[in-house]
Amino acid sequence: MQNSGTWFDDFCHVQSPFVCYRGTLEDSDFVLVSTTKNWSEAQRHCREHFTDLATMRNNADRTNIGNLITPLRWAWIGLYRDPQIYWSDGSNYSFSSWYHGHNKLGSMKVLCGAAYLKTGGKWRLFSCEKRKPFVCYSVPTVKTLVKVRVELQDSSVDLNDPAVKEQILKELQERLKEKGLSGVTLKWKEKADGEVFH
Repeated sequence: MQNSGTWFDDFCHVQSPFVCYRGTLEDSDFVLVSTTKNWSEAQRHCREHFTDLATMRNNADRTNIGNLITPLRWAWIGLYRDPQIYWSDGSNYSFSSWYHGHNKLGSMKVLCGAAYLKTGGKWRLFSCEKRKPFVCYSVPTVKTLVKVRVELQDSSVDLNDPAVKEQILKELQERLKEKGLSGVTLKWKEKADGEVFH
C-alpha cells in the first residue's frame, strides 16, 4: 500500500516495512513495523507477534493504515495474488483500493502477457485490449504422396464409389496404426475428371 492509500503489486522478495493487525477483524488495531522484510517474513512476524498482516475491509481501515504509513512511501499489507487475490488471514477479498496508474491491476479482470523486448524479452502483463505486434506459430505439416496399386478380386466393385474409397482409407489407416504411425490424415488425390481410380 502506498502512503496515498492505494495498492499496487510488487515482487514478494522486496524488502519493505509492513503493517500488522492485532485483535479480531471486527475489533482490530493496526501496527506499523518499520523494520524492512520481504512479504513472507513480514507475514511470519505479524503472526508471531500480532494476529496477521493487515486486512482492509473498508475505507475506514484504509484511512487508518494510510495515516500510519504517511511518513513512508509504501508498506506491505496482507494482500496476496497467486493467481487469485486473497488476504493473508483468509478473509474474503471484496473491498479494493488499486492504484490506477500504470498496469491498473484492480481495474482489469483479465491480463494478457507480452514479451517486453527492451528488457531482453522478459514478460509483462497488459490489458488484453492494448494493441501490440504479435508472433504466431504453426505446426509444420509433412505431406507424403504414396502410390498404391489396388487389385480387384470382385470386378463388380466401383473403386470410385465414395463409400468404397472411404473404406479403403480406413483399412490403410488401421495398417498404419499397426506399424506405429498414428495421427496421420489420409485423403485421395483426385484426377481432373474428379475420379481417383482409372
